[in-house]
Amino acid sequence: MNRAIDLARLRTGERPALAAAIAAAGLVCFPTDTVYGIGGVVSPATGRAIAQVKGRRADKPLQVVYPTLELLFDGVALSPAVTDAARRLLPGPFTLVVPYPDGMTFPPCGLVTWPAAGGEGGPDVSGEGGYRESSLGGGAPPAVVRTLGVRVPAWPSAARALARLPFPLLASSANPSGEHDPVSLSDVAPGVRAACDLLLDAGRASGVSSTVLDLSGLQAGRGFRVLRSGAVGTAEIAAILASYEG
Repeated sequence: MNRAIDLARLRTGERPALAAAIAAAGLVCFPTDTVYGIGGVVSPATGRAIAQVKGRRADKPLQVVYPTLELLFDGVALSPAVTDAARRLLPGPFTLVVPYPDGMTFPPCGLVTWPAAGGEGGPDVSGEGGYRESSLGGGAPPAVVRTLGVRVPAWPSAARALARLPFPLLASSANPSGEHDPVSLSDVAPGVRAACDLLLDAGRASGVSSTVLDLSGLQAGRGFRVLRSGAVGTAEIAAILASYEG
């Protein structure tokens, strides 16, 4: 039988028990700033549980949700350019696609391709040789990059307790593959809810999925790409990153 916790009613002294409950659960349904997700501690067992409840391949890449920027930087080695971008964008409604860290074996990596281009792939949005929004490579040779998707949500006030977790969460949206992303715990499909040992409620999320932003080409000078439109558009992202000087 699953257990439900109203995060908005959680007292300060109960937060350590919340972390312990999440660590012990096989699968957790939890809120973010965008939609509700399912996941748990970063482990192959959690990955298999997510794949089973969503009806997807077990080797399909999953994202890792970090409670804070500090935990992200402690857990994932990022280049200076990607670190700077992450500081500007996070916490927020973004899934950042970054180079897969050396030595990491789980979760499975994703793959992105940066094709060759004969000329400039897009405008230099900083005017100073900084970030470039582009689907091309700006004259660089084609490259296939192993990647990891990471998030640091801007936790809503009702879910602020999740920002104090001492570990990241392996995660995916709390819906069977191909179905709508749930914006509240009551919106989660009954089969997904039943598969979770722990249900964390923080009311209604924004309902707009995170923008998936590929930063895997930054260090090589290829710029950034929007892989999935979401809560923040390309022009706004360019404005956020425009003052970077690498």
